[in-house]
Amino acid sequence: MNRHLRLVWLLLGLSAFVFLGVLFVLPTKWEVVRRREMAAPPARVFAQLDDLRAWRAWSPWREDAYPGLVFKYAGPPRGAGAEVSWDSSATGDGVLRIVESVPPHRVAFTMAFQHGRIRARDTLSLEPLPGGRTRVTWSDRGTLGRTLLGRMSLPVIEQSMGRDLERGLAALAAVCERETAAAR
Repeated sequence: MNRHLRLVWLLLGLSAFVFLGVLFVLPTKWEVVRRREMAAPPARVFAQLDDLRAWRAWSPWREDAYPGLVFKYAGPPRGAGAEVSWDSSATGDGVLRIVESVPPHRVAFTMAFQHGRIRARDTLSLEPLPGGRTRVTWSDRGTLGRTLLGRMSLPVIEQSMGRDLERGLAALAAVCERETAAAR
């Protein structure tokens, strides 16, 4: 019996070792890209992207989506250096900062969550299309650090972020297309 018990413990130990080994080789970074065409010129779309206060109308992370969420703005009103931060029990803490603004082609921003343990860099690129239309490509790249829990949650984060980007692009299109129609 003692011999069988040792065999069981050996197998359990080996299984745990293999499980942890697999976790340590799982990726810690993600990349999610979504695109959407909009019936609005690049300059109109860019104006929404470059002003963080304008994000209230289309961002997937709006104040009205999360009870108790309050944004604090810092830096210039638009462009590189503009920043918004938050801290709530529903979403945790975070900071979003525009780090690059190239009118009317691109806005890049960084995000940090959980006191900087989770970091992302996003780029919203605008491509002019015929007929005053714009293709917006939103790419989100980030890292979860080296935690085992982060490695296991990566597929969930990629799926969730994909939904957020799609929702944001749909709302951005609605805002920009409404403004374009009103300007005619």
